[in-house]
Amino acid sequence: MDLGGIAKGYAADLALANLKRNGISSGIVAAAGEIRAFGLKPDGQPWNIGIKNPRQKNESDEIIARIKVSNKAISTSGDYERYFIEEGKRYHHILDPKTGYPASQCRSVTVINDKGIFADGFSTAVFVSGPEKGMKLASEAGVDAVIIDSSGVLRTTPGLRGILKIEEGH
Repeated sequence: MDLGGIAKGYAADLALANLKRNGISSGIVAAAGEIRAFGLKPDGQPWNIGIKNPRQKNESDEIIARIKVSNKAISTSGDYERYFIEEGKRYHHILDPKTGYPASQCRSVTVINDKGIFADGFSTAVFVSGPEKGMKLASEAGVDAVIIDSSGVLRTTPGLRGILKIEEGH
């Protein structure tokens, strides 16, 4: 057991605060699946962040969607970074507390929020909850989410319209 469900988001928040204290007005802090994008790119545009395809087959399908953001935290929880397959079943590090086994209703959940610590913990909670309950949780909490369910179906909250672009072929 570790604090991976919130620690990286918290660390990204602290790094961002430190950068701002030192006069940095824009940039990206990346902490292993946790992103804090702040300010705008030098061309005045928001940052364009890729969401990884959890079942990537080759280099051309590495990114499943892109989101344009500024001053937001983006956290992804997925079953595709730390896992093994035994007898055709995927075992990964995000456990369902009800069963003690890996949560199985999602492949990937990305949450967009103002704070990294919240986005980090919330992406894990939505992943464990599954796509239907997860969308309800996101809606009730007022956060945006991209959920890729166990069948590969991509679902998004309404707040992502206009800033999320799903890549061709997905």
